[in-house]
Amino acid sequence: MTALFWVITVSGGIGGALNAMFSDRAPVLPSVVTLSPGRTRVLRVGVAGNIVTGAAAALSLCWVLQLAGLNLNATDSVRLLLVGLCDLFVAFVSARWATNEVDKRVLRKAVFKAASAPAAHPDVVGEMEMVPPYTLYTLVDRLLPRRAGHR
Repeated sequence: MTALFWVITVSGGIGGALNAMFSDRAPVLPSVVTLSPGRTRVLRVGVAGNIVTGAAAALSLCWVLQLAGLNLNATDSVRLLLVGLCDLFVAFVSARWATNEVDKRVLRKAVFKAASAPAAHPDVVGEMEMVPPYTLYTLVDRLLPRRAGHR
């Protein structure tokens, strides 16, 4: 395998890891979470999933560019650095897009639950303003009244 392949793969993985670092307390491994209204399931990709998504996006971009006729024979260090930086950006944006789609779905379910919940204490509402999407969903879930013996 060439140095270009490894530069693309590693820079894509780093872009995915950067997205995981900026995401909301992402778990290390992917996990499936069931959201209660409608029993919707979402996949929280986690750090490992972000790294794989970033590397796959970077490799896919380079593959498509080569199919289009662009020659990616990066032999000197400057070209390798430029290819790596471009792939880092593409990987970060691709992993961010995947993470945002899950966050959008979780936020929709949180709003649905909040609309059916009774009025919350102002401190809880203030706390909701600053938390990430999945934490918001769990806070809203605690606002709903429970029947005895059910959780």
